[in-house]
Amino acid sequence: MSPPPAAAIVPAAAAGVHLFAPVTSEAHEALLRRNAFFAVVLAAFCIGFSAILVRLSDVGPAAIGFWRLFFALGPTIIWAYAERRTAHGRRVAMGDTRPAPLFTVRQFLLASFAGLFFGADLIAFHIGLAHTTTANALLLGNLAVVFVLVFGWLCLGERPTRGLLMALGLALAGTALIISRSATATVSDAASVFGDALCVAAALCYAGYMLVSRLLRRGGEHAASAMGGGMLSLIASSVGAVFCLSWALATGEIIIPRSMQGLLAVIGLGLIAHATGQGLTTFALGRLPAGLISTVLLLQIVVGTILAAFLFGEIPSLVVAIGGTMVVAGVVVARPPRAPGS
Repeated sequence: MSPPPAAAIVPAAAAGVHLFAPVTSEAHEALLRRNAFFAVVLAAFCIGFSAILVRLSDVGPAAIGFWRLFFALGPTIIWAYAERRTAHGRRVAMGDTRPAPLFTVRQFLLASFAGLFFGADLIAFHIGLAHTTTANALLLGNLAVVFVLVFGWLCLGERPTRGLLMALGLALAGTALIISRSATATVSDAASVFGDALCVAAALCYAGYMLVSRLLRRGGEHAASAMGGGMLSLIASSVGAVFCLSWALATGEIIIPRSMQGLLAVIGLGLIAHATGQGLTTFALGRLPAGLISTVLLLQIVVGTILAAFLFGEIPSLVVAIGGTMVVAGVVVARPPRAPGS
């Protein structure tokens, strides 16, 4: 992709200035980063439906992951096709009529690894959720934020800023408060240890998915150009779906939904949580560090709590409300600065 122009013409209604106003490359990039940030906020709201929809499904843990990824393939194919058409149009406008390759071998292999990480995350979390308390599962599953920050710093060189560390502290403290009310639920020690270990494994797998996706979306000076979000999502979702289905068949899970409610639940997981939620997350990974994105995604805990209150009568306590406020405050602190002149 060519760098943004040094100046662009924007209408007064959009910029709030004169009819023709110069927009610097720095301002343009800042605007793109802010748009990506708000895309992640919307993604957190969509992914927040996941826990509710999983509760309503009636198939096995790996089968839930398969249907989630399968029903997301249609929108993802459309996204990848539109993305390729747009990229081809840009090349033609620049005088290059040669067809661009869909992806390099390196990109395909890395995107496949991302899909395996995501499929493993779904399976481990769904099984772990059945062997420990919901509180423990949510807390340990969201340790992915910590893993992404640490490994993003070590592997991708994305050093977290002081502001992002403050945002992470606020968001994690709020998350701990939200789930603390149910942390005293009784469960056998053996089951708890097994379930907790699986949820930690799920967090590690999701961190791997985020970091590999970020590596592909940002490109690099000596690597291939950044991979499109649509193509990355298509490959990762396809590989993840095959992985989940293979696991479900090998372990003898119930695969076909047994009720209309179960069918609608897995369709919702595919269209809302994955195609929209994870799709927006993949899009944003082209503009924002993985650590910032994973911090903002903690907002899904607040969304899930509110939905549970409305749908299942699980009214949050004052402690949970305070925790939700802290999560939102962490998201606000993590927000990128405004573009100059905006």
